[in-house]
Amino acid sequence: MNIVPPPVRGPGQTIERMIVDGSPLAIIGIFVAFLRERFAPGNGPDDYQWYEDPYQSTILIESGFEPNVTKRDKIPGIYVDKDESVYGKSIIGDRAGHTIHDAKDFQWCLSTVPVTVDCVSGRKGESAIIGDIVQWSLHASSDAIQAAFSLHDMTPPTLGKTVPYEDAKETWTTPVSFNVQYNVRWTSVPVAPLLQQIALRIRDANADPETYLLHLVTGINETLPDS
Repeated sequence: MNIVPPPVRGPGQTIERMIVDGSPLAIIGIFVAFLRERFAPGNGPDDYQWYEDPYQSTILIESGFEPNVTKRDKIPGIYVDKDESVYGKSIIGDRAGHTIHDAKDFQWCLSTVPVTVDCVSGRKGESAIIGDIVQWSLHASSDAIQAAFSLHDMTPPTLGKTVPYEDAKETWTTPVSFNVQYNVRWTSVPVAPLLQQIALRIRDANADPETYLLHLVTGINETLPDS
């Protein structure tokens, strides 16, 4: 049985054409969506509720990449960001399989994305309280998150020290940090046959330029979808 895992992408993301499944930015979207649901009316503390309309919200929950955040610095906020991500090497050459008839390699590795959730408020104590809620919510839901989005691993979240927030004056942040790992799979084909095709077409060009141009046009047409 071949079971295809669900895409690693959060619900409600609006830039599907630019953010691909399984990318680090898609990981950010997952946790933005999760925290918005956690602080939705009826799910979270009455003092901190998130609504689609930012003017109704008593807490903002956004990606750290969002430049235009309404009411920033006026009410508490949660901003999900990432540090340096890396593709790890778990097996030699990342090679997980091979087919003989077409010499195609099936490859696999693990991508690690460090995630940081800044819990921001104008009051130091309030920032710490929000950070505590976020840390516990992520820890208690980590198994469900991994299963729902086919994540390989999610480390226990660490609640950091409350410190002045660099991105806004007279505000505090309590960072919650953890790492996410997910599977990355791709295929590759030998380059040598492609180079041989190029060499043959160059030789055709020397013998008959019209034949060479025909090869080029044919090759291009083979790759274009039907209109």
